[in-house]
Amino acid sequence: MRNPKSRAKECEVAAASAKQQHIDLIPGMPDDVAVDCLARVPHGSYRSMRRVCRGWRTAAAEPAFALARAEAGANEDLVFLLQFSNPSAAAAMADAAPESANAQAAAAYGVAVYNVTTGEWHRESAAPPVPMFAQCAAVGSRVAVLGGWDPQTFEPVADVHVLDAATGVWRRGAPMRSARSFFACAEAGGKIYVAGGHDKLKNALKTAEAYDAEADGWDPLPDMSEERDECDGMATVAGDKFLAVSGYRTGRQGGFERDAEWFDPETREWRRLERVRAPPSAAHVVVRGRVWCIEGTAVMEWRGERRGWLEVGPYPPGLKPGTARAVAVGGGEQVVVTGAIESEGGGRHALWVFDVKSKSWTIVRPPPEFAGFVFSMASVRV
Repeated sequence: MRNPKSRAKECEVAAASAKQQHIDLIPGMPDDVAVDCLARVPHGSYRSMRRVCRGWRTAAAEPAFALARAEAGANEDLVFLLQFSNPSAAAAMADAAPESANAQAAAAYGVAVYNVTTGEWHRESAAPPVPMFAQCAAVGSRVAVLGGWDPQTFEPVADVHVLDAATGVWRRGAPMRSARSFFACAEAGGKIYVAGGHDKLKNALKTAEAYDAEADGWDPLPDMSEERDECDGMATVAGDKFLAVSGYRTGRQGGFERDAEWFDPETREWRRLERVRAPPSAAHVVVRGRVWCIEGTAVMEWRGERRGWLEVGPYPPGLKPGTARAVAVGGGEQVVVTGAIESEGGGRHALWVFDVKSKSWTIVRPPPEFAGFVFSMASVRV
């Protein structure tokens, strides 16, 4: 049996050695002050900052770093867009340099990022190849890219890739239990839910599953009551229940229903809601616990099965009906909508940012290479 005094001495030596090996994050500055300084680095410089040294990389990965950014008022709102290239921009780049990697990239379906706070755009160059019509959803600082079509076979895939937006690191996630595309997808209660869509035979699905991004695992859920191809997904009022809106059955291709189903994780049951969906052209989004839709004349809010839809704001000026996608940012302070510009024949797309407090729209015209059709969106605050 070891002598307790000897063991205590060894601990003291180890502690002293660790103290001697400690290197200040910024020489001559206490670490808490250094973290406060690093927390103010713009998100666009994160990757460079993390490469400076191991200490900075470790500090930026700690939960306290995110808290420091929030306390310093340095948070930035990022919108991730799974986007096809703008045909005119791709053609111009191909004409200028047909063999260039940039010209090839311009023709692809990939991940673009719009920084709502700074107005900057960039392409996620570190992202793995993204299946066509893959969808995305965010939990905390993690953005998951799920499903879609294999670009060679045009068959649905079960692939999952996860980006930690706080560190810029991608990893392959556990695949979905079922390959699917054109499904409902959203975060609710800290998990990412997928439901419906169709399989490789174009059969509409009523299966569903939930992804835990931290544990990297899938939970198979009970089936919905109906098949729902091309349905929308969102969180319900409390933010902890998943809502699958509309879609159509296998035998009714394109015949969108006006009902919905929501999943209660406590009872593990689905409940139907009738007449929830606005016109088929509507884009749905949850804003501060309320279900909104952007359709052909206004921004509408769902007030329940008895009261139905109520107008809460004007329609985005110049947005071509039937092309919209929407996501809430900043905890519901703003709504970002993407879609085609009606006056430009639908070839070029833009963003519209809605200020919830003033109920006013601002149009954002992206650089040409970011003006293509957006199929899915997710937002993260870092």
